[in-house]
Amino acid sequence: MSDTRSEAVTDALTRRIDRLERENRRLRRYGTLTVVGLAALLAMGQTAPAPVGNAIEAERFVLRDSAGNVRAILGLRPDGTAALALADDTQQERALLSVSRDGQAGVELSERASGRVRAGLTVRADGTAQLALLDQADRPRVELRAYGDGRPSLTLLDQAGRPRSLLALTAEGATGLTLYDRNGRRRTAMGLEPAGPPAIWLYDGEGNGRAMLAVTGDGQPTLNLTDSGGKGRLWLRVSSDFQLPFLSLHDRDGKQRVAMLLRQGGVPTVALGDAAERVIWKAP
Repeated sequence: MSDTRSEAVTDALTRRIDRLERENRRLRRYGTLTVVGLAALLAMGQTAPAPVGNAIEAERFVLRDSAGNVRAILGLRPDGTAALALADDTQQERALLSVSRDGQAGVELSERASGRVRAGLTVRADGTAQLALLDQADRPRVELRAYGDGRPSLTLLDQAGRPRSLLALTAEGATGLTLYDRNGRRRTAMGLEPAGPPAIWLYDGEGNGRAMLAVTGDGQPTLNLTDSGGKGRLWLRVSSDFQLPFLSLHDRDGKQRVAMLLRQGGVPTVALGDAAERVIWKAP
């Protein structure tokens, strides 16, 4: 092989080698970029996502509708009460959820026309829960309570705010219904002790008990009439053993002066007594 041909072959090989090296360098660059890219993708897949905040803090939140009307406000009121107020499309406050600084939680519902509160639910710091229904003059008319010791009560009030009817259950289990006049004085009461007789009391205008009707535990019905001083003046009852009617009249000192009994067989008996309750006359 001549020198010229050898040089030509050498040049051709050199160019081929150069081209191969350039291609190798380009492939290495591509390979490096690919590896770096894959590593970055892997790193992105393996890296934990950035933490997302789970709290939004502010002193007041205002919610508006598409017309710009305020429909809800959450925040602190000047007296320190935390409150959530909900309004209708006229921006009239209709519902209020609040917790006061002294620990009282409440819900108030208002009517649309005037915005007056018509119903309120309150849980006081002492544990008493109360539901109040109000009229259009902001006067409470119905109050339902459950006290901290478990006693429930229902009160109906007149336009002056005076209770007129009270239904209650004591912690021991006694039930009672009391009716009041327009002056707030008790006039009628009905009660039932847990293990006692049912009874009805009637009171005069001064609040003095004047009449009582009861059925004792052994089934004996009794009517007791008293004077304004609380002294029993008349007793009428039917005995539970022989089912015999008995009438007893007493003086102002509570001494029995007249006794009447209808015995078995329909035989009446009448006895009169003196101030010392000694029998002075009897028939038969």
